[in-house]
Amino acid sequence: MLTGYLSIALVAYVVGIFLAGLGTFTRIEMTRTGAPILFFVAWLAHLGAVVQRGRETGRFPLSDLGEYLLFLGLAVITLHLLLWIRWRVHVVGIVLPPAAAAAGFGAMALLTSSATQVGARPRGWFLFHTTVSTLGMATLVVALAMSLIYLFQDRALKSRRTLRLLERLPSLDRCDHIGFQSLATGFVLLSVGIVTGFVVNEAVHGQLWLLGVKQYLALLAWVVFAGVLSARVKLGFRGRKSAYLTITGVLLGLLTVAGMTL
Repeated sequence: MLTGYLSIALVAYVVGIFLAGLGTFTRIEMTRTGAPILFFVAWLAHLGAVVQRGRETGRFPLSDLGEYLLFLGLAVITLHLLLWIRWRVHVVGIVLPPAAAAAGFGAMALLTSSATQVGARPRGWFLFHTTVSTLGMATLVVALAMSLIYLFQDRALKSRRTLRLLERLPSLDRCDHIGFQSLATGFVLLSVGIVTGFVVNEAVHGQLWLLGVKQYLALLAWVVFAGVLSARVKLGFRGRKSAYLTITGVLLGLLTVAGMTL
């Protein structure tokens, strides 16, 4: 049943992304309407996959990399739908749903592998740590998406190209505002995730800091985000430089996912 739900979600993602692309680069209004509907279908199916995984294992599905990707994809598509409902930013349909779909594909590959074993039931601080960290990463992916859209919009405006596409993109101020709010929220969640990670390390391994790639990448991403937020608040630092640093920090954060296996 897990693969059934995920298959439905992935098909809806692919078709929805295609329609979102058409709606962004053409004036076909029907595609702009159809994409959100398909993304909602994908959300329902993705949620069904998470619930089914929980039923199969008898625990909250956040104990291994496959489950992490499954939950991360659900969190990203949820934030995408909330963003669309709140601000009607259609163009994120070609950024956030692909990220959710990629996480879904990765989850399917790992969870349907014959080598996949059901992990131990997550408890206490570990469950809180993984949940907060996943939600923080999903929120930072939104910041990444808005930074990419900002840079595209800024480059098009500076080149003085009269693109009809610009009419369908959010303003630079809106991109910057949504990106900053997402970055600030994600930074708080990342900070909580790092602190609770120390607690988990102490409880499981008897030491606060482990000499692992995941810990170093997460800390480096935290430093980048802290620098960007401090510069924005204290120095009014914004625009392209802020977008580039945000992208760098989020990519470092995403590398911690690979670090989970190292």
